[in-house]
Amino acid sequence: MVAGGARRPAGTIAAVPGRLAATYLYSRECPSHEEGLRLLREAAAAQEVELELEVVEVRDDRDAEARGFPGSPTYLLAGRDPFPLEGGGHAPRADACRAYALPGGRIGPLPHPDDLAEALRSAARAAAKERT
Repeated sequence: MVAGGARRPAGTIAAVPGRLAATYLYSRECPSHEEGLRLLREAAAAQEVELELEVVEVRDDRDAEARGFPGSPTYLLAGRDPFPLEGGGHAPRADACRAYALPGGRIGPLPHPDDLAEALRSAARAAAKERT
C-alpha cells in the first residue's frame, strides 16, 4: 500500500530513503533527447525512485571525450551506465546518437521502459545498501 491506501503497482519497490544520483547526458543532434528525459522521469516516478537529476548537454567533441560519451541519450545511475556498450563502442563524439537493444532483437534510440525501470530499481537498491 502507498499513501492514501492505494495499492502499489506490481513490480515496484517502496521508495528508497535518500535520492538516487542520476545524470542524463544528451546531444541536441539526436531527436530522441527530449523523449529520453521524459522516459527517465516517468520510470523513476513509476518505481517511486526519487532522483537527484543532473541534465547535461554534450556540446562538442572535447566535452564528449572528457565524459566518455557513448552517444545520446546516456543514462548514468549512481555514476554507472546501466546499458554499457559491448566491445567499447566508438570514439566519443558530441553528435553521436546511441542505440539500445530492445526485445525481439530490435534496436531503438531509447531503452525499453521496462529495462530502464529495472535499472532504476537495481541502482536504488545498491545505493540504499551503500547508505546502511
